[in-house]
Amino acid sequence: MIAASRYRVALAAAVVTAVVALGSIASPALAATTGKGKPGGGGNGNGGGTAQLAYAAVGDSYAAGLGAGSYLETTCYTSSKGYPALLDADANLALAARPACRGATTADVISKQVPALPANAVRVTLTVGGNDVGFANVMQNCFVLVNSSCESHIVAGETIVQSGTLAQNVRNTIAAIIAKAPGARVAVTGYPLLFASISRYQWAARVNTGTAALNDAIEAAAVQSGAVYVDVESPFAGHGIGSSSPWINDWSWLRSNDSFHANAAGYQAYAAALRPALQ
Repeated sequence: MIAASRYRVALAAAVVTAVVALGSIASPALAATTGKGKPGGGGNGNGGGTAQLAYAAVGDSYAAGLGAGSYLETTCYTSSKGYPALLDADANLALAARPACRGATTADVISKQVPALPANAVRVTLTVGGNDVGFANVMQNCFVLVNSSCESHIVAGETIVQSGTLAQNVRNTIAAIIAKAPGARVAVTGYPLLFASISRYQWAARVNTGTAALNDAIEAAAVQSGAVYVDVESPFAGHGIGSSSPWINDWSWLRSNDSFHANAAGYQAYAAALRPALQ
């Protein structure tokens, strides 16, 4: 019985690692035509109006749309309800590339996603940094299979932020984007605070505090690099896990891939926050 119990725990841990830990394979660029107008929108002679702005989305699972469902593939979990797709539906934007992928770190964006950016992109969104500080490890060990290693994973992430390493990584990522697409305006988002102020989870407040510090570092790096920072903490206020109207998916064995990520309503909030920066 003891051996069987240990086997079940090991199996559960393996499953969680597979579904919560985020892979780092970048998807191919999503081709889009920027010269043709959308119904009711602009174009370059196909119905009048101004040409659409070539837009690209890079980053991690939040940039891919993980959590919203309606996935176009199950490597990066690109969602048709993620904020890049919602922005692509706007008349002034045409999604020219969407290599954003679950699990991507800043290093992955630089090495695997930036090469997929079209040089003529004039609007680029970036959501990245969570995997640099060990998002998956914290979620797995502090909220799914809670164990004594939880705090060490949180401290490891806090140290990366406090040391300035995370901010430098973000600056390097923005520099790589601008080098590939010199005419691009880069809009860099932060992350929502995952949990409501009153939570059933022991480590919720600590993780929210760490997320706020992560966002501060991302904002500073964005401003220093000449990018636009887009805050999502404020739009998500009152909509964390445990609230009466959550925009973030709680843990569920039935939908483990989606856990701890924004739902469709959350990505609508992301898109609304980003629009002013992409005009």
